[in-house]
Amino acid sequence: MRKNADSRSSQELPDNPNDEATQDSQIVRSGLREQVTEHLLAAVFERRLTSGQHLVVQKLSQKLGVSPTPVRESLVELEGLGIVQLSPHRGAVVQPFGPRELEDMSQVRRALESEAARCAHGKIPRASLEALKKELEQLNVQQPSDDRDRLARHADRVLHELVSDNCGNKRLAWEVRKYLTLFRALRNASHLRDTWNNYRHSNDVPEHLGIVNAYMSGTADQAAAAMLKHIQSVEKTLIDVLFHPASGQ
Repeated sequence: MRKNADSRSSQELPDNPNDEATQDSQIVRSGLREQVTEHLLAAVFERRLTSGQHLVVQKLSQKLGVSPTPVRESLVELEGLGIVQLSPHRGAVVQPFGPRELEDMSQVRRALESEAARCAHGKIPRASLEALKKELEQLNVQQPSDDRDRLARHADRVLHELVSDNCGNKRLAWEVRKYLTLFRALRNASHLRDTWNNYRHSNDVPEHLGIVNAYMSGTADQAAAAMLKHIQSVEKTLIDVLFHPASGQ
């Protein structure tokens, strides 16, 4: 981590009692870097941290109740994801985030994860696919609710990690995981807003079911095509909900 990432002229996270990243119930002592990263991504995607804002390592560590080390590690990770920029004189600076940046992220994700989906065909354990299919089929007939949304997000994590873990290419899996971190935070921000619409824009269960069916009875090309279609749909939903919420009213 670069020493100047905690520039003293920098701003801190806003003192908002409803801000998940600054609540008194500080993050737990396991996977600290990952948790700090998730908190900061949520703050950026929910626009509680804005473009050009400076992040102070010491102040962040105090807010989150952790040592400076996982904060520094998280900022390095966020630089690799294009969310902040580290420089010798300005420390960590939040980068712009809008529809264009989301489209760029999605373009890279499409290339990575559709190829991972193709490579994973025939390698995912059948029992894992059957269990996930059963779960998705149950979710597919349920009405929108907080519980259904929570379970759907869990199924989303399971499916995409099954693909990355079984693609047979460690470097590809690593890159896919990076974008899963980004899009998981984006999904959480989107779903938080979509509670206003009773999750009407957040139903990707049928798409996930289509991917699973392609793995169970289709070809590698069909699995890749189903994943590509899903990611394109996710991109459109995220832009609509995060940047054009009035269009879905």
